[in-house]
Amino acid sequence: MTIYLDYLIDLGMDLAAIFLLAYVLYYRRHRRSDLLLAFVALNVGVFVAISLLAAVRVDIALGFGLFAILSIIRLRSNTVTQEEVAYYFVTLVLGLVNGLRMDDRWMVGLLNGVLITTMLVIDSRRLRARSQRRVLTLDVVHDDDVALVADLERRLGGRVVRHQVDEVDYVRDTMIIDVRYQTPSARTRLAEPEPTVATVVTLDVVHDDDVALVADLERRLGGRVVRHQVDEVDYVRDTMIVDVRYRVGSPSTERRFHEQVMAVES
Repeated sequence: MTIYLDYLIDLGMDLAAIFLLAYVLYYRRHRRSDLLLAFVALNVGVFVAISLLAAVRVDIALGFGLFAILSIIRLRSNTVTQEEVAYYFVTLVLGLVNGLRMDDRWMVGLLNGVLITTMLVIDSRRLRARSQRRVLTLDVVHDDDVALVADLERRLGGRVVRHQVDEVDYVRDTMIIDVRYQTPSARTRLAEPEPTVATVVTLDVVHDDDVALVADLERRLGGRVVRHQVDEVDYVRDTMIVDVRYRVGSPSTERRFHEQVMAVES
């Protein structure tokens, strides 16, 4: 009975940690229910595997073989961002820490707290709200760096912190630039934890005004935009690629939203 009680305590600590990480931190900020399921499933799976290895005390070669098989699994979704990959990594580490069956549970709790607190601070709204990145394709070539920065700030409506010219085409008079910029502080809209749909939309128009962009997305998708991120802007073809999370209603409404998304992307 002591063994089962210890196992239940470890499992409870793991479930509490993944609840704080996956739901309280990630889902309430990024609104992707599909990745919420993926994080919880990965964490519990790793916890069970590590607990089994620790209880049975199998050969170390078998343990390495198991995780070699797990390493074959790769993230193939184009909509998974680098910040979401970070959540994947911390989810896996939480499963490892809680599944090792350490005698010092104060140390296990401390490690859980360190991991969750790190994500709480690094992925905070204050830290990332005013710092954005875009890849722009300009319809003009600037030989003067000062004029280039001024043009970028006019188009983006913010202060350029860092920029790098990746490509210049004097034949078509275009240049591709990787830009980091800061925008003025704005009130962020709080959203209830309701089901959302994640999609990548290619618009046939470039919006320099963020309010107009959100209004256009909501008109096209027929839902309320919870979070959006502009991945690429092409001023030559007048297109922009936007990663959107928007709120859906009933199942029939959700199907209609998906049909609208397919129409927009085509």
